[in-house]
Amino acid sequence: MSERFFEDGNALDSLRHSDFDALSAYGEVIDNALQAEANKIQIRMDMSPPRSGYHQIEELIFSDDGHGMDSSILQRCLKLGWSSRYNDRGGIGRFGVGMILGAIHEVRRIEVYSKEKGGHWQYTYVDLDEIEKGNLEAIPEPTKSEIPNKYKGIINEEHGTLVIWSKYDQQKTSGHKILDSAKHWIGRTFRYFLWDDIEIYLNDELVKPHDPLYARTKLTKFPNDPKATEYKPIIINWRVPSDVQHEGGSETSEIKIKMSILPEEFRKKQGAGGTQIATERNIEENEGISILRNGREVFYGTPAYWSTVRWDGKKNRTWAFKEIDRWWGCEIHFSAELDSAFSVKNIKRGADPVRELKETIKKMIT
Repeated sequence: MSERFFEDGNALDSLRHSDFDALSAYGEVIDNALQAEANKIQIRMDMSPPRSGYHQIEELIFSDDGHGMDSSILQRCLKLGWSSRYNDRGGIGRFGVGMILGAIHEVRRIEVYSKEKGGHWQYTYVDLDEIEKGNLEAIPEPTKSEIPNKYKGIINEEHGTLVIWSKYDQQKTSGHKILDSAKHWIGRTFRYFLWDDIEIYLNDELVKPHDPLYARTKLTKFPNDPKATEYKPIIINWRVPSDVQHEGGSETSEIKIKMSILPEEFRKKQGAGGTQIATERNIEENEGISILRNGREVFYGTPAYWSTVRWDGKKNRTWAFKEIDRWWGCEIHFSAELDSAFSVKNIKRGADPVRELKETIKKMIT
């Protein structure tokens, strides 16, 4: 007698305890929209009236004006391990697990409507409760379905995709706090896309980019701020793994390190990190490094076992981030063909360069 590889309900429940958090889960839906060449992405967080200051998220709605999906892709977009761009390193997707794995980390029901230009809206869904009860054994074949009226204000009528998360049972903090965090996280994570005229709205508010280098003020909350001093980029050419190299392509790929020091107005004296000017600009969180894969941030903070070199004028180097390090910024850019060198996780949350590369980057930063 043959046995299935796993029990659907039990396996999905286990997968809910993945390495996502709420913001990185939202980011996977944004990634899909950008891969679909969307120019406008809208996110709406509907919350119940507060109880003791706590806002429960009732629904989280994502819409985009990308090119949409046909019925075969729409049905499979909710399938773990499947992607129309699986192993494609040209964009910000690749792995085929992010969209659904991120969703079930947060909610129990995911609905998707999609429409290609010249086509009609089609619908399918996944519901973990129905799967556990045995009432849903496969992803339903998409059916022609009109968008419910309450969502029509945030969709493009001609083409695009609408994703609805409900039964939000994994909420860790109040919805209004998640909403505030999401504005900042999206603005920093997708800053290069926002500077490239992609529009992302969160509860009808245009998300503004945040530059941890403080070298670009375009479209930020403070466009008239003085700009940080940005230094000449450091370039490292790193070998592309042989199994990733394209025929006739280069054997190496460029890693670009960008560094800056904040304007003097923001660092006039010791203790200035706690001023209103600093907190409004999130300077207090600026201790660490931003690592970007194909222009999309995949890590921000202090990498494990990696900190600032301090030279004492002799032969000693110590490694520890301190508050003074908030006054300088560092970005590391790499392309997806170097995923293995940066140990990128399949959910694009985290990057930890392999030892040899890490030591090379430390040396160049020093």
